[in-house]
Amino acid sequence: MTVDRATSQVTVLRSDKKIATLPMTFPFHPDSAISVMNYSPPLNALHFRTLKGDEIGAELPEFGKEFSPKNGRPVIYLDQKDWSSLAKSIHAPEKVLPAAEREAAELLISLARAKKVILPLSAAHMAETCKWTNDEERYRLALTIVQLSAGWQMRDPLDIRRFEIRSALVARFKGETLDQPANITLEPHAKHGSRRSTRPPRQRRGFSPEIELAIDALTSVQGAIDTMLDAKPVPMLPTPAWVSKFQGFTDWLAGENRTSQRKRQSIDVFFIADSMREMAQAAAEAGVSPEEMSVWLKKFSNEDITLMPSLGLFREALHQKHLNPGTRWENNDLTDLMYLTCAAAYADYAVGENSLVSQLEQAQKRLGRPTNVYRRLRDLVPVLEKL
Repeated sequence: MTVDRATSQVTVLRSDKKIATLPMTFPFHPDSAISVMNYSPPLNALHFRTLKGDEIGAELPEFGKEFSPKNGRPVIYLDQKDWSSLAKSIHAPEKVLPAAEREAAELLISLARAKKVILPLSAAHMAETCKWTNDEERYRLALTIVQLSAGWQMRDPLDIRRFEIRSALVARFKGETLDQPANITLEPHAKHGSRRSTRPPRQRRGFSPEIELAIDALTSVQGAIDTMLDAKPVPMLPTPAWVSKFQGFTDWLAGENRTSQRKRQSIDVFFIADSMREMAQAAAEAGVSPEEMSVWLKKFSNEDITLMPSLGLFREALHQKHLNPGTRWENNDLTDLMYLTCAAAYADYAVGENSLVSQLEQAQKRLGRPTNVYRRLRDLVPVLEKL
């Protein structure tokens, strides 16, 4: 099936090899950068051409199969600064310095294009990219991300964290083990997860489950690409209340005459209070009573959270930041912390901002976990050269 903006037509190659041409019943938004969309069910792939002539391809999930067909490919999660390095390496290589960083970016780009690595897109990447006000640079960055991520996403960290809590509660009080969903995935809309709606997806009357999945996958990929390449920026609203709350606690803790261990206990209380809403949601989803939840918080939460891949790392990194009296909280700190701890937990490698990576390295060592976070693309080269 091909949708052509220029001709306002939808062309369908039928299974009997005949071609049907229909008028396009849905208009493209004036700010959309998409010119042509082609969906190939046999190849299970989606292809786009932009108004500027750039090509974008995406893998799609297959009905009845797992949503994360990695086929042995390592997953590498990139911070926004590193996606920016990849975009510059393609469109303005002279701006990527030092040369070793540019060479590392070029190597990673070639591996992604050869489908030897997976570079997932996250909702954080979308938000950070869409706010850029330089239209040309925003387009180049967005184009690089949607081309090289090729339909792969990291699940919404709130969904990941809530599953980890729910899984621990079910194990404690019901003696059951929940199936872990793929957190690096082709599953439609996973990057925004339950934030999209509090209601289950509406069933489309008369469509088979296969068609339902195809429609969801198409809208998920197209929506992300169209949003990223939109002609107009989308500003991000600051979060002054959140920054003030966290900065106030850090400053208060710095002024307390307490041992490091006592300060850690105070951070745990602050963390639990700040996470109470998602813990309550997880408890409701797990069918755990308020009384059982109270028991868990008092007796088991510390041990169980330590074992949680993402939330345990998040809490330990939070310790590192709050224990440093020089920490100055910024608007993007919560997003960076949530997404990079999820990436470190579920991707094979993650590249991030220098100070946060330093904190995550310490957190992983304290938890007895292997270190898989890097400050620069060039630090990944020994890994990439083996692929």
